Amino acid sequence: MALSGTQSPYMEEAHEILDSVRGRPLTLSERKKMAIELAALMLHEASQIMTSQEKKIQEQLSRLMHDPVGKAFTTAMTDECFRSSNHRRVADQMIYLLGQLGVPQYLDWFKRLELHAFKAVGPAVAQYLIPLAMKTLRKETEKVILPGEKSLLVKHIQERKKQGVRLNFNHLGEAILSEAEAKKKLHIYLEDMNTPDIDYVSVKISTIFSQINLLAFDESVEAIAERLRLLYRAAMKHPSVLPDGTQKPRFVNLDMEEYRDLLMTVKAFCTVLDEPEFHQLSAGIVLQA
Repeated sequence: MALSGTQSPYMEEAHEILDSVRGRPLTLSERKKMAIELAALMLHEASQIMTSQEKKIQEQLSRLMHDPVGKAFTTAMTDECFRSSNHRRVADQMIYLLGQLGVPQYLDWFKRLELHAFKAVGPAVAQYLIPLAMKTLRKETEKVILPGEKSLLVKHIQERKKQGVRLNFNHLGEAILSEAEAKKKLHIYLEDMNTPDIDYVSVKISTIFSQINLLAFDESVEAIAERLRLLYRAAMKHPSVLPDGTQKPRFVNLDMEEYRDLLMTVKAFCTVLDEPEFHQLSAGIVLQA
């Protein structure tokens, strides 16, 4: 493999490791050792190319980890405060949390000052600051959470494709409680398979089947397997087109679940892919350690 002269020593070493094992069978212990070495090299590379803004965020996260009250406030704020579309209600809840827990100390001095001022003006005035607070929150999370609006999402996908980056789509949301919700979520995944710019989707089995029951293991596995078949068929029916013009089935990755669902997830995954219909399909699974 020809290496670019601008590559870092870490990436050169990673490429050398990969080239050294290409086409060669490895034992389990060799795979483990190599995975650890590659992970260490990637961490070194990530640390080396980190921007000043990213370092600032990492420093804030480090302070958060050592601020128990700050963690409680942040968790409660993100979970409770922005559920309502009523700005007065949001302001009232934030002021309540500030009164109960205080201003998080892990934040920088300016953000702490803003929260003190927010609390001081009271909900009647603070409600008019909520749109600005929500805009700031979206701004801070836009690097890790993509917009759900289709036009903005497609624009981002196309920009990343030009950079040679392949995106893995994972729909965020609340826990699925009913079969009606599960079928709605399944429909969203199937629509993704028919969207030209999406070629890699992560799926949680708990989002496509709501009635997982370990006491009804075989029945749950079969219900999950039937829905996986729908996803895998859609992946093959609507292949993505590669830059060289060739076609390849879209990639479906079973995302990490609770440990209690580990055996059920693996069983459903293997059951479906062992069927002749899917012998030519590549699919992924993430296992909870």
